[in-house]
Amino acid sequence: MGSQDRDDRDGRKEIASLSSRKSDLGRKEMVSSYASEYQKLGWVLVALNARDGSDLNVDFGERREFWINHACESGFTGTKINLGVRPGRRSRLMVLEVAKGENEAILDRYGEWRAQCIAALGVDREQHFFAWDPSPLFAPVSSWKTPGYNWFAEGRVVLVPPSFDPEVRESWRWLCPPWEKPPQPPSQSLCEFLRQQVARDPEAPAAVNLSWQEVYCLVSPHETLLQALFTPSRSMDDYYQKLLETAGKVGIKAPEVLLSLLWHAPEGDARQHPARWDYLQKLVAAIQDQPEAFPVREPEPFEFILEHALSLVNDNPGGASGQPPPKPGPPCSLKRRLTRAPQPNAGPRAPLSSRKTGRLSGED
Repeated sequence: MGSQDRDDRDGRKEIASLSSRKSDLGRKEMVSSYASEYQKLGWVLVALNARDGSDLNVDFGERREFWINHACESGFTGTKINLGVRPGRRSRLMVLEVAKGENEAILDRYGEWRAQCIAALGVDREQHFFAWDPSPLFAPVSSWKTPGYNWFAEGRVVLVPPSFDPEVRESWRWLCPPWEKPPQPPSQSLCEFLRQQVARDPEAPAAVNLSWQEVYCLVSPHETLLQALFTPSRSMDDYYQKLLETAGKVGIKAPEVLLSLLWHAPEGDARQHPARWDYLQKLVAAIQDQPEAFPVREPEPFEFILEHALSLVNDNPGGASGQPPPKPGPPCSLKRRLTRAPQPNAGPRAPLSSRKTGRLSGED
């Protein structure tokens, strides 16, 4: 190869490198600008690795140039940073992701359901952003997910523009951003649709002694367990094993709680495939015979949390003073003690009570 050819090749490499650095800087500035807008809305942000979805552990409370540099110094360039939002009470946000086409047509049968604030991924998927609604209806659907729909509420993380989806190799973009159309409460049509989906949830086996609301209430103090609960694995076996290991590390080992945890696990398939139940029972039985599976606990053991929660439920501050009892708490509040699994022919178990303002667009 002549010197001219080498010079041409080196020149092309340098141009490509400069172009890549310019692209990285542009992407970093875009991510930073969007994050600033989301913070103005009060949304709780998470910086994620775009390749595998792992948390980059960025403190968004720091100044903008600090947190974006921290993310890059962690080994990820700007093109590898995704932004996620934690829906729920703190962000005052709920999100419905819909695979377009037939799934939209199904929702249309119920009436007007679309949000004013919408993000899109290519031409096949949309996210509809709604204002947080504390109605008990939304507690059991905080983890609802099917091939056509994905509901993001308390305990989950939803990607927001300009996040890059590695599966479809496109970025989320705003069709109508929240600083132009703030999220509004979901319509009655959408509420009716979700209500029917919840009603179709298969009946739990008798040994599943806790509802999803109660399970979530018990695990919510433990961030590591919440993360395991809402993080998919390469296989169902890995997912359930990880859940059990993480539960053991925080001191949750009661069989009735573990069985309920595995049954309601949002990324699991037990409710869609009842044959999985025998496998889950064997997992829980096996771990009971392995004391080493329950290492040293985290600072707040499960029994302490449970005992404290039950004491709050049983205490009646107004009982002696003639004052009316306190109003019931939110859906994630314990209503009763753990009870033994119903025996055959026993009566039915009582349910639980009853992505710069103006110039930000959708370009990737």
